[in-house]
Amino acid sequence: MSKHEPFIDAQAASQILGVSRATLYAYVSRGLVRTTDGPDDPRRRLYSSHDIDGLKKNKSVGRKPRDVAATTLDWGLPVLSSDITLIESGRLFYRGQDAAKLASTATLEEVARLLWACGDNDPFAVGAPRPWDATLLDLTKDLPLTERCQALLPFVDAGRMTAWQRDNRKLWPSAAALLRAVTAAASGSQPSALPAHIHLAKAWDLAETGADIIRRTLVLVADHELNASAFATRVVASTGASLGACLNAGLSALSGPLHGGMTSLVEILFDEIDDANNAAEVVERRLRRGDSLPGFEHPLYPDGDPRAAALLPLLPPNAKRQSLIETMAETTGKLPTIDVALASIRRELGLPQGAGLALFAIGRTVGWIAHALEQFQEKKLIRPRARYAGPKPDDT
Repeated sequence: MSKHEPFIDAQAASQILGVSRATLYAYVSRGLVRTTDGPDDPRRRLYSSHDIDGLKKNKSVGRKPRDVAATTLDWGLPVLSSDITLIESGRLFYRGQDAAKLASTATLEEVARLLWACGDNDPFAVGAPRPWDATLLDLTKDLPLTERCQALLPFVDAGRMTAWQRDNRKLWPSAAALLRAVTAAASGSQPSALPAHIHLAKAWDLAETGADIIRRTLVLVADHELNASAFATRVVASTGASLGACLNAGLSALSGPLHGGMTSLVEILFDEIDDANNAAEVVERRLRRGDSLPGFEHPLYPDGDPRAAALLPLLPPNAKRQSLIETMAETTGKLPTIDVALASIRRELGLPQGAGLALFAIGRTVGWIAHALEQFQEKKLIRPRARYAGPKPDDT
């Protein structure tokens, strides 16, 4: 646990939640509240303020189903059951396997087979999708990344196959073709049958060390539970639409500044530090203005994003980057997220502008497809009800 995270005693925690000590201990046993030893007495337990505040927020809406459902859409309790990804105790797991450990050896394709539940089947044994038309590739090269992918994916025949009532096993080859297509579209290249990290290393002229960092990055961003783009993907999948349509939904959600746009905001922060040549000065200036400091603190990782922790040590030392991380830890108690890692990787490896988001989109394609395949199995439409807040009906 982070030394910066506040902890409170049992009496304060019980009072904030309005529950008995027994109920508080039950929350702990269910993994809803983390504890730590008291600094002066290891027999005395302290309770995470972050977890207590989260529980209080969920309790404050009352017990009406419609109110509870409304809060689940804002960092609330799970709204869908899934076997794909678990985020627990500051760690990320893919079908029960630690993602950071997987990243040390696995390729993105191997993780895809795990998340798509392929077993011994290898959908990547088939050849690459047909090449893009050169004119089409040229016409889309200047589009923003998400729009470029969305423009090119309809030309992947397999991606247009309606998924409704088809066995997932019939869709695995289409999924593999779409991943290869996204890898090519995001890097402005022709599709190939190479593993994604090798394809990108060739497209970006990287040596073996750079290719390995790319491989680890793709694995670590492959999925992240029910974030905005995964949820959008599942909503479209629930209609029985094609895998291509599901990816289109994920890409659309990714294009927003509060999701995929975060990497570009971190890039701007790094640019400011380069200009000022002083990270502490930039942080102080932003704090005085009340500006945001993107790329630090993740609601699901109060002790630090394990993906950033796995990737940043792989990069060559960088005094400005390290100064920013240390300044943020000392000033705000916040630690870097995956967005800081993506921006840092792009800069250290000399990748094209926007390559951080490209890596995210390519890796996350695996997760989007996994969520689509899982949702297809549900065979039911995701259709929440709205809580009407408009004018009263006119009864006259």
